[in-house]
Amino acid sequence: MAEIKIGAVAWGLPGGGTFAPMVASEAGLQGIQLDLGSYLDGYPLTQSEVIRGYKEAAVQYNIEYTAIVINDVMEHPFIYGKDTPDGKIAYDQAVLAVEAAEKIGINRIMIPNFMKNLITADDHIKHTIDYLRFACELAMPKNIVILTETGLEAKSQIEMMKEVDASNLKVHFDTQNFKFNHDMDQCEQLNAHYAYMDNQFHTKDGIDAPGSKLLGKGNTDFYGQMAILREREFSGWIIIENYYNLRPLRDEAPNGNQMALLQIDIATIKSCFN
Repeated sequence: MAEIKIGAVAWGLPGGGTFAPMVASEAGLQGIQLDLGSYLDGYPLTQSEVIRGYKEAAVQYNIEYTAIVINDVMEHPFIYGKDTPDGKIAYDQAVLAVEAAEKIGINRIMIPNFMKNLITADDHIKHTIDYLRFACELAMPKNIVILTETGLEAKSQIEMMKEVDASNLKVHFDTQNFKFNHDMDQCEQLNAHYAYMDNQFHTKDGIDAPGSKLLGKGNTDFYGQMAILREREFSGWIIIENYYNLRPLRDEAPNGNQMALLQIDIATIKSCFN
């Protein structure tokens, strides 16, 4: 029987990631994705004291860390090549993420291609292939899987992955990105990507902004996507990426209680698989 576990991104939790393991545990989540941190802030997740704190918190709050996400490549993109100032920063981040993952004991690293790192040209695909190949080669000896999250339609995504040619490369799907970035049909993309997906994916909802609506209240056909996953007997992590700490979603919190919104979304996911 398929086993579903529910987690969230640390940066979208009530409090925006402050005391994330404790907050996630109190919400009833089983895991969280961690952010490597930014070049501007000196990559907090690379510091030994922070690493020790997260390892201790995982035990204390019975929380799993499902992946490290290199979010800052969306500010310092690699789609223009590794020899650009931003490209050099992005390549350094891959090295730091692998080192941090090994120290914490995390076996997934997710790499997003959105915002300044959004693929919109053939040359961007070429540079993304180079970056993913570099990351996969770094991660392979550590038994770490690299997850690619893009807005590419499935045919282009699969062609790109075949060009990378790495056994430790998987798709990190998202239930809003295709609709929001390119007005694609989310259910069509889920079916087409499914065979290449990993054991975790993002779910969020919204209309005018990512993660800005409770699950099922946006225009992404959330329930249709959950039905596909149920029919395919998906096993693994459903990682919520709604932003309960940000407007406009936080404005819906009763008496400012962001946790109440998160718990509504958790109950919505559970209702889809019971």
